[in-house]
Amino acid sequence: MARPTLDPQRKRSETLNLRLSPTEMHDLRRRAAEAGATLADYARATLTGRRPKPKPVKDRVMATLLYELSSIATNLSQLEEATGEATYAQWARYVGGELVERVTDRHELTPLIEEHLEAINGAGHMVNAMARRANMGKPLDAAQVEETLSILRRVLEPIHRAVKQSPKAGSRAPDPGDGPDAL
Repeated sequence: MARPTLDPQRKRSETLNLRLSPTEMHDLRRRAAEAGATLADYARATLTGRRPKPKPVKDRVMATLLYELSSIATNLSQLEEATGEATYAQWARYVGGELVERVTDRHELTPLIEEHLEAINGAGHMVNAMARRANMGKPLDAAQVEETLSILRRVLEPIHRAVKQSPKAGSRAPDPGDGPDAL
């Protein structure tokens, strides 16, 4: 079913070109991200006198973690494609599959996740640098690969340990497939 046609006064047909300093743009992007809005939606709401309601910290932290893990997994997959090394594929499946699946909806882990996000981001940058190098056909230094994967393992370890534990009582609705009659 198609959307109803908007009244011409409500239809967004006008554009606004605006120049900002790099600092202003950074601040605008940060505020939009904190509000959980796109840059355009946040700017529109702000310019028209409406302030978007900030996204709860737990949602912001979880979204940031999932973004970081997905980015790392993508770079690991690129490394596997560029080098043919199965180790990268195993890491990609764990980081982008198993870990993402286990951490999703585990909002009770927000403080732990928030504490480790910066380190995870840093490890992600290291993996990204290796992937860029491999994608350009340049050889990877074995010591650098070992160091990067070791750092990645170390920064993900607290999250890995936490998601292996059962969620605290009341933090998640029971899954009907978890009972004694589950397949």
